Amino acid sequence: MVLCLAAALSSYGVAQQRGRRPAPHRKPPAAARQKAPAKPVPVVVQQQAPQQKTPQPVPPAIAALQKKIEAILSRNGVPGAGIALVTKDKILWAGGVGLARLATSTPVTADTMFRVGSITKTFVALALLKLQEEKKIDLNAKLAAIAPTLPFRNPWQATNPVTVAEVLEHTAGFDDMPPSEVYNVNGPPNLDPFAVCERFPETLVSRWPPGTRMAYSNPDYGVAGYLIWKASNLQFGSYIEQTILQPLNMTASGFTLTDTIYGQLAQGYHGNPPRPVPYLNIYLRSAGGLKSSPADMAKLVQMFLNDGKVGKQQLVSPTSIERMEYPQTTLAARAGLKEGYGLANYAMFDGPVVQHGHDGGISGYLSTFAYMPHQGVGYVVLINNDSGGRALRSIAQLLTNYLLAGKTLPTPPKVVVPPAQLQPLTGYYEKQNPRNQMTAFLSVLLGGAHVSLSNGLLYLKFGWLGRAHVLVPTGNNQFRLENQAAASMIFFKGPDGKEILSTAGPSGFYGARRSELWPLVRFLLIDLGLLAIASSFALALWWIPLAVAGKMKPQAGIPFRTMPLVAGLCLLGAYLILSLSPIWILGTYNLASVGVWLLTWAFAAFALLGLILALRTHWYPVRRAVFWHSLLATIACCGLTAYMAYWHLLGIQLWKP
Repeated sequence: MVLCLAAALSSYGVAQQRGRRPAPHRKPPAAARQKAPAKPVPVVVQQQAPQQKTPQPVPPAIAALQKKIEAILSRNGVPGAGIALVTKDKILWAGGVGLARLATSTPVTADTMFRVGSITKTFVALALLKLQEEKKIDLNAKLAAIAPTLPFRNPWQATNPVTVAEVLEHTAGFDDMPPSEVYNVNGPPNLDPFAVCERFPETLVSRWPPGTRMAYSNPDYGVAGYLIWKASNLQFGSYIEQTILQPLNMTASGFTLTDTIYGQLAQGYHGNPPRPVPYLNIYLRSAGGLKSSPADMAKLVQMFLNDGKVGKQQLVSPTSIERMEYPQTTLAARAGLKEGYGLANYAMFDGPVVQHGHDGGISGYLSTFAYMPHQGVGYVVLINNDSGGRALRSIAQLLTNYLLAGKTLPTPPKVVVPPAQLQPLTGYYEKQNPRNQMTAFLSVLLGGAHVSLSNGLLYLKFGWLGRAHVLVPTGNNQFRLENQAAASMIFFKGPDGKEILSTAGPSGFYGARRSELWPLVRFLLIDLGLLAIASSFALALWWIPLAVAGKMKPQAGIPFRTMPLVAGLCLLGAYLILSLSPIWILGTYNLASVGVWLLTWAFAAFALLGLILALRTHWYPVRRAVFWHSLLATIACCGLTAYMAYWHLLGIQLWKP
């Protein structure tokens, strides 16, 4: 059950929101569209209503593609998708498939708007690169020097000071959001990034030496939004709209929920069959607050394909685009791994060529854009169901195959490495870059990466029960999987001399080699403990009816055998609340969040009470089988209590920062 509890806790975030009983989508009150007092007073860029365009004839090949997309959406319960196919010179097609709103049968078009979530970060990084070109900020500057009032803490400040680039590459070591920092349910809708940083300072603490490893952190881009104001004296949204969106002619995109944007916005859904979810403001708007359309996003992709050029205007330099695409601040990058998470632009390895781009997710929506620089093509996919991850991936693969059809593709790199050189890389690597500290124990418990050598081939397996994949050498201790187009991981010596395995991407793995014995024993002990508690549930189906009927013998030991059962029910109750409650409920003070706090404490209390009764029961006549089973279940509850206490999961207050 502790694993289930962890899984429920780890499911929150801007990238994935779960809402079982969402309120119907309705137009937000006027107050939700007003700017809150901020530091400084923001400059508002008025959004212009997009002109109605005459639908263009759809080429037969695109029409066939639409049919395939329709089938994918139907299988996965996704109402609609906005799609764009792009080359360096033109937009091949921008349009929609399916419905933007089920209730009114409104179709998705090229101008239908979606919340694009974390794709917002790409625009924030572009803005800071533009400010660097204007000599208004230096991405290599120390954060403490240019933002001395920012409430962040770095225990390694003397040797590893946090830089602006490390914030943008998620290598500052900051934590990801707690539930209370995700949705801004009660506060001013347009809270400025500095105020958010002040409200949630505990996420801005370096958990390891900055500039060593990557762990995705939305609060990083809260800091980035504040830095835009520091450098430009404009709120981040206003600066991006004036210097990025308008030159790109993305005139219908924006951060503020204006009446124009609301009229174009697709309804967000969750689940299959899809259920509408409400529009909720988020705290970290500079990490995920943008609304855009497939027609507008196509212009961003075209800009990347043209190395920062928009028509005859150079929006940012080719050097800045290259800086976005490739990381520099991790140990893996300095050891030679070229690809990875750059400045809100990362490599996607699966398939015949490496793609670059970013994805996003927010309650009701998922999105991605990607481009293939050497082939000069790219695409955009925006969908209005946050449960449609499989549909998003399938459509992206379909569009990739369509754009690459008939093109000459490069041969993936491969070198021959003798087994004697591969053997020193084998072993168990424990993960040391958890995205969220609240659920860090889950990645530690479920196992790291297992690297083994068999028949001259190196194999990689994540977790205890994962499937082993062949690692293809590409040279210099770098490897790729068989279906990947470039090196996606590297082995190197860490600062302390330990062997490190690091993989690229937004969910990259960073692990140090260690003995596998204790992690395996710990995993087995937790599993046995969960099995012992579950057995209390099973036996209760037998003895509770007998006890109610008055047929239990005096030696039944009812109080003793009840304690692990009640403790397990408390843990199960906490898990159910976490699973069935939307994140915006868990992140505020209410019956659900207080229930999790209370039930986790109750689990510990009943576990300890069971141990006390075990000591007393030893001196009373109780059937030996009952005694030993109940004692085993009680010890399991106490062991889980100690484990949860070590990871600060007892009495967890999800409504607090």
